[in-house]
Amino acid sequence: MSVKVELSELGEAMGRHDYAFLVCLGEERPHVLGVRPRLDGDRLLVDRIGATATRLVGEHGGVTLVFPPREAGDRSLLVDGTVAEIRDGELVVTPVGAVLHRPA
Repeated sequence: MSVKVELSELGEAMGRHDYAFLVCLGEERPHVLGVRPRLDGDRLLVDRIGATATRLVGEHGGVTLVFPPREAGDRSLLVDGTVAEIRDGELVVTPVGAVLHRPA
């Protein structure tokens, strides 16, 4: 079950989570790594992503950030976005949609 998160409320929703998994399209399967994104205005900054993720997001442009819940029963936060820029191992992501999700 999902609940839409308005992008204007993304910072508040992120504050209830400790970290995220960056998910990007890979060559044979999704590429996933743990990250600590931060909100900067209306964009997310994700640093220390490594060479593989840098290459993959440069090729595909879209990413999803999955913020797992702190405790069982809480909702995960899922944020879809487009990569606006890659600079020195840092992604600048423009969020295009977000939901709070829990299993049905």
